[in-house]
Amino acid sequence: MQLLDVHKKRSPLDPDWVRLAADVAYSHGNPSRETYWFDVPEYVAEDLSDNANPWLACLIPLAVALDEPLELCRSVDPVMLKNVHGLMGVWKNWYPELSIVPVLAETEPPPRNAGKTAAFFSGGIDSFFTALRHLTPDNSVNGPNIDELIFVWGFDIPIDRRDGFERARRAMQEAADALGKPLIVAATNLKITRLQRNASYAELWHGGGLASVGLALERRYATLYIASTYGYLNMQPWGSHPLTDPLYSTSRCEVIHDDACFNRVEKTALVAQSDIALRTLRVCWNSKSDANCSTCNKCMRTMATLELFGALDRCTTFRPHAFHPERLARVYSSDENDRLMLREVASLATERGRIDISEAIALGLERSEHLHKWFRLAQWLATKPYLWRWAERMHEYFAYHYVL
Repeated sequence: MQLLDVHKKRSPLDPDWVRLAADVAYSHGNPSRETYWFDVPEYVAEDLSDNANPWLACLIPLAVALDEPLELCRSVDPVMLKNVHGLMGVWKNWYPELSIVPVLAETEPPPRNAGKTAAFFSGGIDSFFTALRHLTPDNSVNGPNIDELIFVWGFDIPIDRRDGFERARRAMQEAADALGKPLIVAATNLKITRLQRNASYAELWHGGGLASVGLALERRYATLYIASTYGYLNMQPWGSHPLTDPLYSTSRCEVIHDDACFNRVEKTALVAQSDIALRTLRVCWNSKSDANCSTCNKCMRTMATLELFGALDRCTTFRPHAFHPERLARVYSSDENDRLMLREVASLATERGRIDISEAIALGLERSEHLHKWFRLAQWLATKPYLWRWAERMHEYFAYHYVL
């Protein structure tokens, strides 16, 4: 795999955006060549990187999945290059089928800068928790105070969903304004390249994808926060992880995985105290827009947690009266990640005397176990040529919709 060329041009998505693009060639498979890109507002375009650091961050997961050496036409930071070899070692231990590949590039450390601190912000529980924890100098004991929030179009909201993106952007701008922080909106096509088709976003490159967006603006930032997904007590191999996210750091920019000392329920306790979070909370991947579908596993467990903290009625981003324990019992849990999150909610429900919720979760987990064979069929189809689209549809049905 080769990074052939890096160039800047006006973005076709927005006349006020600038695109940092790179052509990538593959040794095997189709297509044999693709263009990857990051779009940013023109007022931050002078901070766009001229090295290969962002491209290394987003291409190394695909290189190990395809077992292809990665050759870069621009120099990389020596600290990051060393880190990436450690990163591949972690992945090899987690997923033995992956490869450790050579990375061929010249090294050149960029000049250090004072730089800003930014946090990636999607409007979900994790990112709101990080934003609230690092909001003011009074919380600086937790790490650097946040200067800016970064909202990325192209991950949970597809690039072709313009209307959904615009609505989400307005909501995220409202939240950022209330928090007193500038919002930097960026876009990327990473999820419509072979990176998405040949490497697992959830299990491998979630953190690297975010880091690559931040490193595209490496001249601007000294610190990047990626909100944690799981707490240390339930840690497992995942695409954003306290072992791997910091390995995207360079000598100029530190990437911080924040903060696995807290699980999702504990984070929700803080978010439930924020009026702006409850007005703009956006947790749903199923809708692929600004909305919460109020029916998927993630929506239901979030509503259940807010209900237990007495905040659900104040959260206006879910459909009114959408939550009921009987509906929670019909939600399919597709993998151990879903099950871990629901067990945390069940423990809180038991502590708070809501046996109806804890019993509904237990019933839902039991039903999911019976349906798991169909999910495994979807996984098998995903490995077969011409059948992977059917696998995606089966996965969406079982992972995100009620099983009646």
